[in-house]
Amino acid sequence: MKNCQGVMSSECREIARNSKSKLLRSEVETLSHCTDTTWLLPCNKRKRREDYTCLYDRISELPDDILVTVLSRLTIKEAARTSILSSRWRYLWKWFNGCLNFDNPLTMGDYNWTLGLGSQPLDVERHKFVSWVNQVLRSLQCHSLEGLRICFDVASNGDIHNWINFAVEKKVQKLDLDFSRVQDFSWPVAEYTFSPHLDSYSSFSSLTALSLNTVAVTGEALEHLLSCCHFLEVLTVIHSPCLTSLKVSGPSLRLKYLKLHLVLLQYVEIDAPNIISFEYSGSGIVFFRDVPNLTEVSFDGFVCTYIMHKLRQLSTILLQLHTLKLNLAFVSVPEAVPYDLPELCNLKHLEMEINLFDDDRLLPCAAFLRACPSLYKFTLKLFRVHPSSGTARTVKDHPYLSVCELSVRVVELVGFEGQRAETEFVMYLIEKAKLLEKIIIDPCIPKYLGTPKELLYRDSEEYHSARKHAIELGARFPLWDFVIP
Repeated sequence: MKNCQGVMSSECREIARNSKSKLLRSEVETLSHCTDTTWLLPCNKRKRREDYTCLYDRISELPDDILVTVLSRLTIKEAARTSILSSRWRYLWKWFNGCLNFDNPLTMGDYNWTLGLGSQPLDVERHKFVSWVNQVLRSLQCHSLEGLRICFDVASNGDIHNWINFAVEKKVQKLDLDFSRVQDFSWPVAEYTFSPHLDSYSSFSSLTALSLNTVAVTGEALEHLLSCCHFLEVLTVIHSPCLTSLKVSGPSLRLKYLKLHLVLLQYVEIDAPNIISFEYSGSGIVFFRDVPNLTEVSFDGFVCTYIMHKLRQLSTILLQLHTLKLNLAFVSVPEAVPYDLPELCNLKHLEMEINLFDDDRLLPCAAFLRACPSLYKFTLKLFRVHPSSGTARTVKDHPYLSVCELSVRVVELVGFEGQRAETEFVMYLIEKAKLLEKIIIDPCIPKYLGTPKELLYRDSEEYHSARKHAIELGARFPLWDFVIP
């Protein structure tokens, strides 16, 4: 019996050894196809191997051009900070070729919201800013640059001239010069004249966007610039006192976006087949020639008086627009506007700003709404100098406007206070716009939007009182979607 047990146990051990051997061979064959065998190591060695793998810097092994591309997606300050990572990164930032943005956010802003220069005088801040810009520009070794933006109250013409030469040398595509005043609340004075030597404009062959704010530039200089910069698509000029007339024309002109804020401009002619958007604030006369692709127009200032009196003459331009913005806050609108306004069959977005000191100031809004059969969104910005008297004729009393139907689907009111005229106008829209889907009511003052003053105003009693009126108005019409920030 014992012999049988011994034989059985020896046979079992032999079978077990054979099975174990086959299993190990199978596992080894499987593992031979695996690249990661760290789990075979003892625990302490495996831990060190894993730590080494996690800490290994593979990013630094990338080629220089890839690393420079990554750095160029950052701001110049962020890119420069990478120089402390290792010797590999020490000088890479100097090949930065993205957008250089030199802006002091503590001093520039909404007519200059004085968050303050701190205890430093303006001259000290200017010196620090100029030194900062010069130091960075001297350090860069790139062959080309996507963009250069310099935004500060700079009075050093020599330094500005060097910065523009730098932009030419680096083949800058987007150039933005904003020398707005920080502490002077008088009318902006342009102390720097943009490149008086016309021959130098041919050097801006790679320029695609140019913005000049508080920079002196003549119409002749701009026209020559447009003829030399064959890739220029965006042009912005703000506060240039010596610019009194401008002709934008040329069959090969690529210009698509034109923005002019020029009070002293008396005459502007646009003959640009590729232009899409035109924004103008001023008092000069505008002549449109060949503008088949123009679909977005914005008018502000006394030019709106000219527009309101020439609606029939401008009907060809108005008919092709998709977006129209009008600031009628200080414009006397003729009573004949509801009858002279042509049908704006292609208009999708209408934005108007009015001064609601009388109820009849809403009549032009209703007239434009009636003339837009395909309108999707209507934005109304309310500006006040004096409270509404409530004695003038309202929209519902007008014989021509009170019987029409409107097509607008989304209405946005900015600057809502809850006055009777505002409430009645909203009720008028609900009654006449059968397809109305959404009503957005924002009590914030329009000019505060996007500035540091917005947050302060939204915390004021005036704002919360107006918001309460908006909520109460929305509760009266539960079937409509009221959105109140």
